[in-house]
Amino acid sequence: MNGCLVVHGLTGTPGTALSLKEALLRAGFYVSAPCLAGHGVSMEDLEKSTWMEWYETVRTAFGELRRESEKVYFAGTSLGALLGLKLAIDEGWGVRAMALMATPLKFSWFERLAIPLVRYTPLRWAVKSIPKEVGLSVADPEGQKRYEELSLPAIPSRAVFQIADLQRELLPNLSKITNPVLLLHGLNDTVAPKENVELVKKNLSSDIVETIIMPNSRHVLTMDYDKDNVARAIVDFFERFA
Repeated sequence: MNGCLVVHGLTGTPGTALSLKEALLRAGFYVSAPCLAGHGVSMEDLEKSTWMEWYETVRTAFGELRRESEKVYFAGTSLGALLGLKLAIDEGWGVRAMALMATPLKFSWFERLAIPLVRYTPLRWAVKSIPKEVGLSVADPEGQKRYEELSLPAIPSRAVFQIADLQRELLPNLSKITNPVLLLHGLNDTVAPKENVELVKKNLSSDIVETIIMPNSRHVLTMDYDKDNVARAIVDFFERFA
């Protein structure tokens, strides 16, 4: 049996990717959907965690899948997509193919200015967290309700700093990736600017890099209007490399 590692985004939990997990299970994949370190309990836990600890969750789950599966595939959303890139850098073709959703390889210009201003000045004592506007992440009202239930209500500033560190870790090393990659992005995603699709694509060395823009979705593709089409596209892509 082939396995798939499914990784959620920042502040989220495995339940935010349930639509994809269920589609993969129906297609006959063995699915591992771990909860990243620091997630799923409290803002305080997330604030204390680092990207290395998040990545260790992914590495541990990947190792378990490799022992139990013939081939291992990867699907991640947002932070999960970044951790998938790191996994492919380290594991090479141990990852058979990847589906990366809403990949925030680079923040918006405003965020790139604001992050160091907060991180390296006394503002860091005042700006402890960033309010999360659920409507910016999910357009579907039903999906918004579920997202509120399954994720933390705000984003600790220190967690954003950790993502910035992970971005810097990834950018010089993306050319090491040769795996087949499917990039999916919401047309109306303002959390991870759509320019990230081309940025990821141009930095990879993969012969196969395909892109799909979901017309009715924002950032959390697995909870928005296009979630069924997202799941179908990912299953179809993985089955081509079975």
